Amino acid sequence: MNTFFDELGGLNIDDLILQQPSFQKIMEDGIVTEEELAEQKERVIALLKKFEQNSTPEQIDQVRELLAEICVLIAIQNK
Repeated sequence: MNTFFDELGGLNIDDLILQQPSFQKIMEDGIVTEEELAEQKERVIALLKKFEQNSTPEQIDQVRELLAEICVLIAIQNK
């Protein structure tokens, strides 16, 4: 997948999630355990730390804003 968007210009997030090995492994049995949740949290933290170490302050600011807006989108979709 080379883009964040589908053919119609919509976000392609669902496909991205479904293709992630971590999501596939967690959802194998259809149950998300506390251990799996903790492991995923640690996976995200490690990736963010790696990104932060290899990025400029401007890139970090852009990703921070992107993550915040994605979280807002998720929060309001679930209301």
